[in-house]
Amino acid sequence: MQNENREKRPHKDKNRPFRVRHPKMDEKVKRVISETESSMAGNIESYEIPGLNAFQRKQVHQHFEKTREYKAKTYRKDEEYILKIFPIGQLRRFAEQKAQEVLMKGEAEALPPMGAYERFVIHDYLKERGGIHTESYGEGAERHIEIRPIFGRTPKKAKRRLSR
Repeated sequence: MQNENREKRPHKDKNRPFRVRHPKMDEKVKRVISETESSMAGNIESYEIPGLNAFQRKQVHQHFEKTREYKAKTYRKDEEYILKIFPIGQLRRFAEQKAQEVLMKGEAEALPPMGAYERFVIHDYLKERGGIHTESYGEGAERHIEIRPIFGRTPKKAKRRLSR
């Protein structure tokens, strides 16, 4: 009976928009971002940022994820977390340029050795591209991609044709 007499109060104003508060970046994060951007300009190699705490890693991660030019990933090495920034846009432009060169010359070309994620980005970007085929060769730190031109029928179609 006591509950019936109690008046109902609204918990919160549901018409008011939810405000997200963005904390200010500290000086270390700003410095790390500017150093990373300057060292990655025109470069296809990833950049490692060790020594950040979780909050700083999140701020740097959010900064680089704003555009489609970069991809940020956190890796754990023993007890330390390392943030790696990958220049996705630059890798795609590099792959497109090399694919054009392969098609113009008609000869295979080997790209420089790179990490697994960089190779994945290039394979994924060039998989729909006609006239070329990409394949990884080598072991460990020497693993690289080779782009080869394809003339005439694709290997699957040629194999089907020969097996009839």
